[in-house]
Amino acid sequence: MSSLRHQSERGAATLVVVMVLFLIMAMMAAFANRNMVFEQRIASNYYRAGVALETAEAGAEWTLGMLNGLHINQACLADTAVTNSFRDRYLNISPSSREVTPAAVTPAAVNAPVVADCVRSEAQGWLCACPTAAWAAPASAPVAAANMQPSYLVRLVSPWVNRPGNVRIESTGCTSSVASNCAATATSSDMALARTMVQVDAALVSALKVPPSTPLTVKGEISLGANGVGLHNSDPLSNGLLLLTSDIDVPGLLETRLDTLPGTPAQQALIFGDGGLGAASSEAMFKMFFGMAPTRYVNQPAMRQVSCAVDCGPSLVAAYASGVRMAWINGPLNISTTTLLGTATSPMLIVASGPVRIEAALQLTGLLYAQSDVIWINTTVLPALLTGAMLVDGNLTIDGTVDIWYQTSVINELKNRMGSFVRVPGSWWN
Repeated sequence: MSSLRHQSERGAATLVVVMVLFLIMAMMAAFANRNMVFEQRIASNYYRAGVALETAEAGAEWTLGMLNGLHINQACLADTAVTNSFRDRYLNISPSSREVTPAAVTPAAVNAPVVADCVRSEAQGWLCACPTAAWAAPASAPVAAANMQPSYLVRLVSPWVNRPGNVRIESTGCTSSVASNCAATATSSDMALARTMVQVDAALVSALKVPPSTPLTVKGEISLGANGVGLHNSDPLSNGLLLLTSDIDVPGLLETRLDTLPGTPAQQALIFGDGGLGAASSEAMFKMFFGMAPTRYVNQPAMRQVSCAVDCGPSLVAAYASGVRMAWINGPLNISTTTLLGTATSPMLIVASGPVRIEAALQLTGLLYAQSDVIWINTTVLPALLTGAMLVDGNLTIDGTVDIWYQTSVINELKNRMGSFVRVPGSWWN
């Protein structure tokens, strides 16, 4: 009986050992699963952080593009019915010092102005809001979607080291379709959201780096009709100069139509036979005033190439109404209808790569640069007036009544407020 009892109890120890091994294996499996869950969470956090960073970077690039854009509505879309651009709406630029100050469009309780809010929609891409008054709420979030719909907020602030012509872009990317969710710590933690802020400095590249000191600059010969040409300059900083040309003699200049500083003879304000101007190549003359070659100037972000039909007048008027302030005309520029362009606080800069022929009462406030010959004929009773300056890299022919007034305020607008915003190298920070 005793031997049978011992045989029946054999194997109990094996069972205990097996159970212990199973327990150890279960603990190892649980530990391995814990590591896998932890790694999945890390991977998910990295993914969300990457999305937030890319979203913030997209916001910075979008803002840089908008600063060089045209007139926009409150959905940040181009709109000819609106009379201001993103730059006009959210920045104040001094025409004398180039100092850039963000415009106050946010209640005082908010530290930095929120100027735009964009959210990613699967069907429509980025949907944005660019309010004209106080920023109160984010853009409407799209309907629920299967994929993540990130968003970003944009602020414009003054750089730590304030430099004339510089502004700092702060773009905050969020993995939620409502960017303000990422600002609340509790909400952000509960929803497992990621938030990243990118800072980029943008600098204004002047549209007119070295302004002319005369209302009229002509590289070639000048031919005038019976009425001559009206040249007017009362700016003491430019010594009241009226004309700079390589032409040795200009017959037809009427002293009664030349206005310079009081007490200064008009002949002393005329510079003939300028050898440096006459010997300069077309590219050298262009660089003399704009600081870069024409091939680079035409490709800057704020420049718009305007296509013209037989008469460029209507095309230029339409372009100006849409927000174009720097226009490049490829080929000839012909204007045959009465055309009004530019204002004292918002002038227009026009560069024509081909010959210019004006047979109308053009009234332009700004600057006209012609890379070829210019013929301006005005036989109408309406005044033909250019308020600013005209630069001609060729010959100039004027017939009829044409006046060019040098206005320092207009030139300062072109030099200090107009141009392209570009990213400052080395200014990126996350």
